Parts: sequence; structure tokens; C-alpha cells
Amino acid sequence: MNLTKPTHIAFVVASIVTVIVSVLCEKIYLIYAHPFTVIAILLIYLTEKQQATSMLYVLSQLLFLVGCVLLILGMRHHLRAVSVVFSVFYIFYLRLMYLRNTGKKASIKTYAYLLIFTLPVLYIYYKVIQIISSEIKHVAIYFGILMFFMLSYVITAVYYYLRDKSSQNLWMLIAAMNLGFMNILVGLNELYMYETIFTVIVIICSFCFQWFVLKFMLPKELESYSIFEFNELDEM
Repeated sequence: MNLTKPTHIAFVVASIVTVIVSVLCEKIYLIYAHPFTVIAILLIYLTEKQQATSMLYVLSQLLFLVGCVLLILGMRHHLRAVSVVFSVFYIFYLRLMYLRNTGKKASIKTYAYLLIFTLPVLYIYYKVIQIISSEIKHVAIYFGILMFFMLSYVITAVYYYLRDKSSQNLWMLIAAMNLGFMNILVGLNELYMYETIFTVIVIICSFCFQWFVLKFMLPKELESYSIFEFNELDEM
């Protein structure tokens, strides 16, 4: 982040204001603060991109904004709309990752590592869904579709990173892990037990998610490295 650039400063200021609002005010007031972080991210992308504008990314950010507004208004009351909006959002992100990872093949070891990662993730989400199951019975199909695309996004991000340990895929992996954690908190906070601290953590996670996806969309380095192999990092 470059704090000499007005757009970066705008994102930081908007993020700080949003966190303050989430701590001191009722959740509904986030409608007036949170959208500015999305606008700031879009401005950074549009002013710093070195390639043609990705309408998929722009549309995904707008969908993210709509989804966040619905969550602020109350996920319990807008669960069907939230499921549809975020399902399309995840489809867009799956497409963005595919477009940047074509022409490479994965080894058997890659699939083995992916399976090792996937099993505990599926188990965690299974337990969370058990906890909130009574609140989603009336929209089970919509919520099931949402879970499918959300988990597909997270698992695909891991797959692409294991297959090609580029800095670009690393940023998307971090974003996906962040979003995966954030979604667990959102589900528990909105459909099981509301806590202000959960809202604050979710807001912070959303900023991190937006920033790392932005780094994925604005590649400036071509090197490949593994976050698990320190000897490769030493060579950079």
C-alpha cells in the first residue's frame, strides 16, 4: 500500500471510519460507511491497472457491495437474495482465476495435498451448517447452491496455488482463506448468536479480502514461490 497516493489514502480512511462505525454504532449505520471502501478499491484498480479493464472484476465488486448491504440489513430476512448475489459473485471469481491459470497441468501430488486441505474445511463447514440449520430450512436449496460455489472458490484458490506458486495465486489464496473464515463468522453472527465483536472482525476481514484480490488483479511481480518453503524465499 502506497500512502502517497490519494486513492490508497481514501481506502485506509474509509476502512478506519467503517471500523469505528461498527464499534460505536448500530450495525445498520454501516450502510453509509462500508460502500466507500468498495468504491475506493475500484478507483485504485481503474487508475493503476496495466491491462484492459476486467468487467468481471468490476461487476464482482458491485455484487460484493450489494451483498454486503443485504447482510447489513439482515441476512436472516434476505437469505434468498444473499444466496443468489454471492453465488454469482463466486462464479465471477472462479472465472477470474481460470483466466489467469490456463495452460498448466497439475501433478498427482497436487491433488493429494488438495484433498488433505479439503477434508477438514468441509468438516468445519458441516458443523457450522448443523448449528444454523434451523434458520436455513426454508431456503435450503438456495443456501446449498451458495455453499457449493463458496467452497468451490476456496478450494479452487488452493488448487491453483498448489499448481502454480506465483505471487498472483498467493494473493488470491490469502483472500480465499480470509473469506472462508469471514463466512463462518457471518453465518454464526447473523443466524445463531449476534456479537458486535464478530461484526468488527468481519468488517476487517472484508477489507483484507478486497485488498488481496486487488493485488491479484494488479500483478507487478512474476516470481513464483512457496509460503511453505523458506529456502525459495531466501533466493528472492
